[in-house]
Amino acid sequence: MIDTYFFIPRSLQINKQSYSKEKFYSDLNNNIRFKTPKMSIDGILDQDNSFSPFNVISAKIKEIEYGNISGEPLRKIQRELKLLACIIKSSLRDQFSYFINYFEQVKGSINSNESFRIYIKSIEKLQAKMVYLREKFAMAQIPFDIRETFRYSDEYISLQIEMWLTNSLRTFEKEFDNETQKMIIKGINLEQSYRKSVGSRISLKEGLDNEEFTYMEGIMKKYLQSVLYLEKRKKDPKSSSLQMLYSITAGFAMFLSLLLGLILLLFFNVNDIPFILGIVVIYMLKDRVKDIFRNSSQKALGLYFPDARTDIIDVFFKEKIGVSKEKVIFLNWEKIPIEILKIRESSNISPIEKEGKPEVCILHTKKIKLFRQKIDKHHTRQKDISDVFRFNVTDFLKYADDPIRTELNWNEKKNQIELVPVSKVYHLNLVIKLTTFDKRKPSDVYFKKYRVILDQKGIKNVMEIKFTI
Repeated sequence: MIDTYFFIPRSLQINKQSYSKEKFYSDLNNNIRFKTPKMSIDGILDQDNSFSPFNVISAKIKEIEYGNISGEPLRKIQRELKLLACIIKSSLRDQFSYFINYFEQVKGSINSNESFRIYIKSIEKLQAKMVYLREKFAMAQIPFDIRETFRYSDEYISLQIEMWLTNSLRTFEKEFDNETQKMIIKGINLEQSYRKSVGSRISLKEGLDNEEFTYMEGIMKKYLQSVLYLEKRKKDPKSSSLQMLYSITAGFAMFLSLLLGLILLLFFNVNDIPFILGIVVIYMLKDRVKDIFRNSSQKALGLYFPDARTDIIDVFFKEKIGVSKEKVIFLNWEKIPIEILKIRESSNISPIEKEGKPEVCILHTKKIKLFRQKIDKHHTRQKDISDVFRFNVTDFLKYADDPIRTELNWNEKKNQIELVPVSKVYHLNLVIKLTTFDKRKPSDVYFKKYRVILDQKGIKNVMEIKFTI
């Protein structure tokens, strides 16, 4: 379960009247996906590694070569090709990022040039393995759509290798010796030449705006990463209960109107003016009773039902593997849990600081239940799931002040008064509570705190705030 507490400055005028649940959910966009399996380049290339997509693909191609051309090996190849591209991209990013971020720390204790050359040799083996796969796909009797999947994977992997090699060459140009630089340049040239030879649409061309490069890179990325994303099928958890309550409400209103009509008949004739006026009043009363009960029904169900219910579907295996339920409310200050308030106020310099920055609190609760047996049934590598949370803050900034104002300041050095620009910012604080359950009992609780610095134009900075409870 994920509880996200939004602490919003009151000056932004966000409240129940100005900011509805519907607006919140329209600003909220999140994707749920498997985490990319962690595997080094050497691990991917290891022939004894049964988890390596290379080995799975090679085994399935052999099945096709031996005459098994049923749908299962073909679908498996397509899936593993996508997964191969994702794993290689993640592995290259993590390893090169380590070299770039920690180079200064390790270069005194190890031979950084030698370490980098060892990694480049692993990449050279990867490049040779991709050449081997190209030959296999050129010879095997494989349908066109599978060949296209391989082409996308192949070109995307080639681009990732070139991109990270180029990035490292630029970063360490003065640090690397000639031998290391030659190895890197050789790898870059090999990938550039290959993509140009096959007419790849993700090859950069000098003197052009390369809009096709950006377009195709985006398509390839989304297509290949689709193997990790899970489908969300939304359902309205209140609809059937609301319809039943609406029917009961309509029946009760009709019963009440008929009862009052019969009472009127005891005192007046049908043609009497008082009877006609009474029937009109009863009709008006019936509609008001329906509206009152409809509104009460919605509020009552809101207390017991989530705002949104989503089935989580594994697209490849066409199977439901989990359920997500969401709810959002404006939370009264006295109902905010003590530990959340302590985390929120932990960064205050003064104990009275909170009185100078009044806030409103929105609580978004998301409960995710995963069917672990179904996940384990089909997945040996992809078991961890990420919930990617995106939120549009535009609606929060409708009443924000101008981002820059000026203040008069006496400059002692220049002996004159100057106008000094001053930024007007707002702090949106998020406290996130993650609770894991074991057989419906809380097992572990984790907290995170983030500060989003906003001005009228949007987000200026996002930072994680350390705290102690």
